[in-house]
Amino acid sequence: MKFVILIFLSFSLMANEDPWEEMNRATFEFNQTLDESFFEPIAKSYKENIPNPVQNRVSDFSSNVGDVATLGNELAQFEIVSGANTLSRVLINSTIGLFGLFDVASEIGLEKTEEDFGQTLAVWGAPKGNYIVLPVFGPSVVRDTAGRIGDGVQKVEQTRPLTTAQKLGITGMQALDTRVKLLPVTDLLKKTDDPYIAMRSGYFQKRKFDIYNGDLPDEDEF
Repeated sequence: MKFVILIFLSFSLMANEDPWEEMNRATFEFNQTLDESFFEPIAKSYKENIPNPVQNRVSDFSSNVGDVATLGNELAQFEIVSGANTLSRVLINSTIGLFGLFDVASEIGLEKTEEDFGQTLAVWGAPKGNYIVLPVFGPSVVRDTAGRIGDGVQKVEQTRPLTTAQKLGITGMQALDTRVKLLPVTDLLKKTDDPYIAMRSGYFQKRKFDIYNGDLPDEDEF
């Protein structure tokens, strides 16, 4: 695992934030075509036809699964207070909230936080590396791509007791919930002169905000 991460991070020596733009644009166009023909229609149909209470249960369940991953990364970043908050959320939502189907924790004031392994690598001092558009997954940087691998390994360990069908079901619900939440962003991108540049800029801004937990520094680097 560490060896794979080091291979990815070794590409971070190049200074240009998007030296792979030609390749990235090709992948971006592929993703756009795939999304417009498959993922977006499914998300819109789900949003328009599935009752809101059902959508809320799927969203809350997906959120609870995400909290488990967040907890591991908060502990890795020594965010003790946030980790205690997230642990409380998981315990409450997994019990009183009926295995995460209801977000009881938020109702009693335990706010949701989100941390992934890419953010953990940033806190550990790993350079972000070049911007890269991944097939299906979309915008990333070398560091976050390595982080995706770490998150994937963590998810495999967490879901080891589950059957393959259960794992696919959870992954599918999380993907659908995420795509539905991105529908407003999709509409905005379509109105821009260059959706690729808009996507890249939005990604950089969001990741900087995520890594610094909203307390943004003056410098541009993240």
